[in-house]
Amino acid sequence: MKVMTVEHSVFELLALSGMVQARSHKKLLLFKGKKGSVSIITCLLLSALLGFMALSVDVGMVYIEKARLYNAIDAAALAAALELPAGEAKARSVALEYLIKNNIDPDNTVIKISPDNKSIEIEGNLSVNHLFAPILGIYNSDVAAATKAVIGPIKTVNGGIRPFAVEIFDYTYGDVVILKKGAGDGYCGNYGTVALGGTGQSTYRNNALYGFSGTLSVGDYIDTETGNMSGAINAIRDYIQQENSTFNNFSRDSIRLWTLPLVDTLEVNGRGQVQVVGFAQFYVEEVRNSGGNAELVGRFVQYVTKGVIDMSLNDTGAYGVKLSR
Repeated sequence: MKVMTVEHSVFELLALSGMVQARSHKKLLLFKGKKGSVSIITCLLLSALLGFMALSVDVGMVYIEKARLYNAIDAAALAAALELPAGEAKARSVALEYLIKNNIDPDNTVIKISPDNKSIEIEGNLSVNHLFAPILGIYNSDVAAATKAVIGPIKTVNGGIRPFAVEIFDYTYGDVVILKKGAGDGYCGNYGTVALGGTGQSTYRNNALYGFSGTLSVGDYIDTETGNMSGAINAIRDYIQQENSTFNNFSRDSIRLWTLPLVDTLEVNGRGQVQVVGFAQFYVEEVRNSGGNAELVGRFVQYVTKGVIDMSLNDTGAYGVKLSR
């Protein structure tokens, strides 16, 4: 029979306590080891996450700069296309002007104008500096864009047509054209005027001053208007005289610049239907009204205006424009 003394009990308790402490220390070391591994993994994940966020910022910058480049060359091409009928030099000058306005270095662009002055192409590139990617050794990215603007014969005009028709012609720039003939000079009671959206002098006068608000397309039939309409012609004279311009010096928003329908013929008796075969632009130069014999005189111009284009139509000098990338 073993007799446990106080001394023995103390020593056994101390020994037991040591064993417990040793085991606890071992578990603590094991826990600390796991905690250190988790910290390392967490740091790696955070680094990767921050790296992806940094790269997304740089990618976003590249996307924004590419969109800016596209917008700039599109604007330059469209603006230059409006001047294509005036010649390559004018169109190129306008394109460069728009590129500079949009902070695009012309030295980083290539401008090509077709030999027939019916299209313009612009290619551009930018170098985009990165903010965060240099950490990975990537300092910049090159972005490129290209666009093309083409002009073509107008098929449809939505609003602004004046109520005068001109027989299909083969005029050249600057030719004088009688848009509205004087009494006795037309075909059996009509003198080159047409009824758009209604008949009568009031409708005719409103359309002459402000343009027909409806839509007109190649292939449509319109009615000729009868009568000399000298009263409305006087109102037109007063209207165009508000602008002090000449054929050699007028702006794109000139109130004297009109879009008119071209028709197959005006040889109808009184009021009759004629077919629209195209459109043309004229600079309204003067009104001649002597003894009620009212004439409206204009000059033919080649011009780009608003309208739906159809490249299959004959070229009649009135053009629309569209982008074609």
